[in-house]
Amino acid sequence: MFRLPMPIVPLLVVLTVLCRAAIAQNGSPMLETRGQTMGTTYTVKIFDPPKELASDWREQIDAELRRVNDQMSTYLESSELSRFNRSESTDWFEVSAETAMVVAKSLEIFELSGGAFEVTIAPLVNAWSFGPGKRNHSPPDDEAIAASLEKVGSSGISVQNDPPALRKSNPKLTIDLSAIAKGHGVDRVIGVINRLGAKNVFVEIGGEVRVTGDKAGKRWTVGIQMPDVAGDFVAVAYPIAEKSIATSGDYRNFFEHEGVKYSHTIDPRTGRPVQHDLASVSVVADDCMTADGWATALNVLGTEKGLALASKLGLDTLLISRVADGGYKAAGTGVLAELADPASESTTQVAGNTTKDNGGPTILQAWLPLLAFCFVAFAGVLTAMAVGVMAGRRSISGSCGGLANKREPDGSIACALCSNPDNACKELKAKMQSKVADESS
Repeated sequence: MFRLPMPIVPLLVVLTVLCRAAIAQNGSPMLETRGQTMGTTYTVKIFDPPKELASDWREQIDAELRRVNDQMSTYLESSELSRFNRSESTDWFEVSAETAMVVAKSLEIFELSGGAFEVTIAPLVNAWSFGPGKRNHSPPDDEAIAASLEKVGSSGISVQNDPPALRKSNPKLTIDLSAIAKGHGVDRVIGVINRLGAKNVFVEIGGEVRVTGDKAGKRWTVGIQMPDVAGDFVAVAYPIAEKSIATSGDYRNFFEHEGVKYSHTIDPRTGRPVQHDLASVSVVADDCMTADGWATALNVLGTEKGLALASKLGLDTLLISRVADGGYKAAGTGVLAELADPASESTTQVAGNTTKDNGGPTILQAWLPLLAFCFVAFAGVLTAMAVGVMAGRRSISGSCGGLANKREPDGSIACALCSNPDNACKELKAKMQSKVADESS
């Protein structure tokens, strides 16, 4: 058994406690939680969380997301939006301030995009079997499309803020906020975490992202996926700070019929899926609700009209289009314009979500300096012990060398395999001594 000199033991105990305390205090540099909401998944990361962060921060996130669903879900029959959709009244219908705000933003994008963004589009979505019902993977006839168009039109929706309420001029109109609600949900989660005192936050719902703060002075990084490629291939990795980014594309949800591909992106002005070459649109904005809505609107407009409108409105966008040879061509406006060439030239494979946080220090990287200090400290103590033993020419009681130099009262060398010989060792020693005696005689 290895026994240290008593003066050294307290020193090592103190050093061990200090190292463990330092590691515990340093902790993980990143808190993370994941879950499901709005028919998709969400991810929340908090870098360098405050010490006073509420222990139920995960529960508070889930509670906020449930409130969003209670207000804007079209799947919950009890939600505000579902009750408004069932109503055949043309009077003002009371809703929450949040629902009124999201509908107001939707109507703003509808006007600015010339009708390309449409929250009353559900009848067309259902007609093309992209809704919650069973899919038949075949296009509707012209009569069905015309009948659906009669139930579509944001110009028939009104909104007021005080008191918050909605009104429809056509009792058949219904609202579906799925093209903007995920972005709004991201904003709501950011608000919850920031109010809890966390500053460096990454929130993603269904690929829509918003960040605040940074990671040890480095920006959060998100990846924009290359369209049509199986797996997670990133066309562009973009460092983002205090902003949101949302991406809309036609490559995730579609069906083919008689050799023709039909995307879930439906142009509400024609009642039919888009047929242009634009594959995906990414938009950077201050809030994720705005980025989410504009990504959908520009995806409907197509490359040429989308770029023209984005330039006119000063939007930060990246549009990736298919070209005849099977490749892609990227074009951008604002801060994303400089990313156009890299997106056209190559792709990089990464693991994880389409839009994700990349990089940043791992737990091992964060603890490495502290672990190195502890290792050096222990090595220093052991070295000091060895030097002391050699200088004093004393064996260390309990070490192999020490036992080898210790002798029993009869002059024999103690057992080198154990510091406290048991009965078996004593019997073996007696037999050896007896054998020596017999040989001598």
